[in-house]
Amino acid sequence: MAADKIIYYDGEFIAKFEKLKEVIEAEDNAATHRFLIDNFGYLFRVFQYYAKQIAVEGAQDLNEADEDTKCELMRPLSYRQYQMIERSFSTLKEEEEHVIWSVWDYLDDNGRIYEKKVMSSAEICGFSLVLMNVYMCLAR
Repeated sequence: MAADKIIYYDGEFIAKFEKLKEVIEAEDNAATHRFLIDNFGYLFRVFQYYAKQIAVEGAQDLNEADEDTKCELMRPLSYRQYQMIERSFSTLKEEEEHVIWSVWDYLDDNGRIYEKKVMSSAEICGFSLVLMNVYMCLAR
């Protein structure tokens, strides 16, 4: 069912997002890594689901969403989110902190997270890239 594959910016998601800031600020890479896996790792599976549905089945079940949600699912990335994807690819040791923060900054999107209803399919794809790069940075 599509409803469990749509990522809503509801109270639970926002609480995890705000807790992420606290975890990153603590500068404990192991705790940050664990928190990301436990609270945001499922987004990889959602991205794979979206990619398969669009490529193979035409995303028919995602079309069952209400019109406002369908519009939000099609929302493109903001310029800021593109910048965060790029920033997450840095391999420079002196930019490590920026890479780690890119995961929070990507979601925050200059405070726009509080105005959005759902995470768009483009945002899920971009977030997967950022998250993988942050994982690699935390593992160094």
